[in-house]
Amino acid sequence: MNKKIDSKMRPPIVEGIFYPSDKTELEKLIASYIENKERKKAQIILSPHAGYNTAGQQIGDAFLAAAGKKVEEIIIISPVHREEQDTIILPYFTKFSTAAGELEINMKSLHLFKGNDPSIIRDDVPHLEEHAIEDQLPFISTLFPGVKILPVLLGKTTISLIKKLTAALERAYGPDPENVLFVVTSNLSNYEKKESALSKADRALEIFKAGNWRDICEEKRTGLINACGAGALAGLLALYSRPFTMTTLSRSISEGKESEKGKIVSYGALSFELKESD
Repeated sequence: MNKKIDSKMRPPIVEGIFYPSDKTELEKLIASYIENKERKKAQIILSPHAGYNTAGQQIGDAFLAAAGKKVEEIIIISPVHREEQDTIILPYFTKFSTAAGELEINMKSLHLFKGNDPSIIRDDVPHLEEHAIEDQLPFISTLFPGVKILPVLLGKTTISLIKKLTAALERAYGPDPENVLFVVTSNLSNYEKKESALSKADRALEIFKAGNWRDICEEKRTGLINACGAGALAGLLALYSRPFTMTTLSRSISEGKESEKGKIVSYGALSFELKESD
């Protein structure tokens, strides 16, 4: 007998590929990344998307940097990896599911975020094609049980679209949000020759730490950096009126296939904590 399909539930697409499909096995794996480690209170984290055997520790480190704070909602902003458009995409789904459990979307936040901006659309298909948000969910279910989420896909990294992202975030959460956690899911480089990948990853860390959102957009546009979530981070940095202290928590790489020796992807876990006002 076929299982009944829940049209309101976004099903997992990389379960059993990026992370275990068995709930107990998944819980044990996540516990190995986060147990006996300090939990801090970052406002923004940057977490990679890849198989847990490659970047699971980095995803865990990123979430631990915020797991000590009271969080009522988590906003996950992912790049669109195929057919980028000048759009921001929200789902029609009301829940996302993984082996770790179901997470409910905050529909009030979704409608406030969307507003009347025609650049912000709702479409389930891109959300079914992207793995980056899903990769974060088992850690959210584990560390923030019962929290609501807002999954956002961001198209092109243009100044105009980043401004619209910032405006949408301010509509939904205000200019200085509390009790929310912003998750940018991004790798630090594309899949390319090791020297180039590491160089671009290092440059991304440098420009992220400087904290100028326009510079981030420009370096992404010109190819000086190719961190896929750079635009999402730029939008969040533009949201706050105070600067952040960035911490690089950990890094890793994935080696290329035997036939593509010398190519890698660079991953990192970053946290951003607001600097205290003078």
